[in-house]
Amino acid sequence: MALAAVIESDLRRIWGAVRFVDAASARTVEGPLELSAPGARWQRNRAHLHVLMQLDRPDTRRAEFEAYEVAFDLPPAVAPLVVSASVRDPAARYLPRRFDLALPRAVDPGGPTAPRFNPLDVTLDAAPAAALLPTWAVLRVTVFRADRPAANAVLRLQPPGGGALLGRGLSDARGEALVIAAGIAQISVGAGDIVVTPEVPAELVISFDAAAPADQPVNPDTLAVRAGVIRQTVAHNLASGRTDTLRIDLP
Repeated sequence: MALAAVIESDLRRIWGAVRFVDAASARTVEGPLELSAPGARWQRNRAHLHVLMQLDRPDTRRAEFEAYEVAFDLPPAVAPLVVSASVRDPAARYLPRRFDLALPRAVDPGGPTAPRFNPLDVTLDAAPAAALLPTWAVLRVTVFRADRPAANAVLRLQPPGGGALLGRGLSDARGEALVIAAGIAQISVGAGDIVVTPEVPAELVISFDAAAPADQPVNPDTLAVRAGVIRQTVAHNLASGRTDTLRIDLP
């Protein structure tokens, strides 16, 4: 009768994963990124997902979180929490930002695998020096407030009156932002006597939190829709393959 001996066993539950997405192309960002969150240990896998492997909590909840991470049959009752993390690109292709990961990942009543086993998508905005494609409509925007650069201003490019986003951007410490609209057609149907036109009307919506520290990254997704911040809308026509330069002075 053969005997088997277990030399080592390491069965653990992971908390979830984050997929970082390029704002212009909607593709997964494949380069290395630096993530930071209190008590969190991240590991990048071959699918370019950043997996949250371990989460250390204060003593008052340590037992709950250890029970979640060790070998398991059924998930223990762990009270929900939100991990606020920051991400930075060592290659400076993207601007740093914050994001929120709600834990534990919920179970979709309509299916067995989502969203617990699906990564959280977090969009990264291009740095002003990022490489561009010749067919993109591009806005290079400098944002000022009181004649000083406005860092961490969130820019959203949309059709007049709202609708699906055409592009997005975020200003750096110099107030400079790169807004890329990748899906603008070279020729569009005009209005009135104009049969076709190379330009597409759009609105650039700028959101800025004057109370936020300029040297700390923000969560652009929440800032873009949050009430109580400085918000300004500028009308502008886009054209495929054209780069326009704008200066925005916030009130």
